[in-house]
Amino acid sequence: MNFLKQIIPSFLSTLRLIAALAFPFCPESFWGWLILGAGTTDILDGWLARRWKVESWQGGLIDAIADKLFVLAVLAVFVTRAKFSFLWFPLVISRDILVAFTAIYVAAIRRWDAFKKMGARASGKLATAGQFVLFMTVILTSDNVFPALIFASFCSLAAAIDYGMVFSRAFAAHSRETG
Repeated sequence: MNFLKQIIPSFLSTLRLIAALAFPFCPESFWGWLILGAGTTDILDGWLARRWKVESWQGGLIDAIADKLFVLAVLAVFVTRAKFSFLWFPLVISRDILVAFTAIYVAAIRRWDAFKKMGARASGKLATAGQFVLFMTVILTSDNVFPALIFASFCSLAAAIDYGMVFSRAFAAHSRETG
């Protein structure tokens, strides 16, 4: 049973990766089910890992990659299907853009260990929730997407600011330590 407890959270994240790859090829009638499934696996994988005390840096990385790829896949499909303008794209993923550039930066300066210590933040969870609210709004009522775009963009921008402040403090502390 311990072996299953170790692999189930990462398996759930992997299902989200598969959903991200499948989303562009699925008919619109399947979108809601894929989004609900991805949202469910996003909640369950971390919850189970914490509950079963099998959290790992690798599992967290798989989870984060699965989240980002799924969001990108859904947004790309929505934009190409004219559900909303491409101009909203960078706002809705501003948190993800900041995290990606930060990851590239810490890898370039060979400080990946500092990035490993960055845990989940409430603002990040809110940004993800905002994205999923947007996804469900597009599916359920394509006539009233504007408020959901505003909400998702606001949540993502707030998370980007929060993460930016955390990363800035971490880099400042590292600079002081290495003098």
